[in-house]
Amino acid sequence: MVAGIIIDLITSNFIFFNFSIGAFLAICAYLLDLELVIQISIFLIVGSLSLILTYKYIRKAFKNIPKTYPYEDNYIGKKININNNIEKEGQVFFNGIYWTVQTETPLKEGDIAVITGLSGNKLIVKRLEEE
Repeated sequence: MVAGIIIDLITSNFIFFNFSIGAFLAICAYLLDLELVIQISIFLIVGSLSLILTYKYIRKAFKNIPKTYPYEDNYIGKKININNNIEKEGQVFFNGIYWTVQTETPLKEGDIAVITGLSGNKLIVKRLEEE
């Protein structure tokens, strides 16, 4: 029971916690001198029912965690010099790395683009309009 709670605290899954409830009731059954088969049955039935009843709640809680990318804030809004013509997708050299970039409007050599987002390992860019 304690191991299940510790695992859930470390991993944030909250699946073993459900079986910890079953383990607690199985321990209570042991203290009441019930047979081993009954203790195991209580553990499995209560743990499974607890998991089934809380699965939707747990899934919903973890679904609402926003996905964040560790370097996204470091790149969005940065300017890139375009060294070759890019129709929809191409490569640029940015911060010492060759990146694949995607754009909705074609970019020409010499243009300056701004990073508007990331898609996997690709930078989403658009032409920086002169003000």
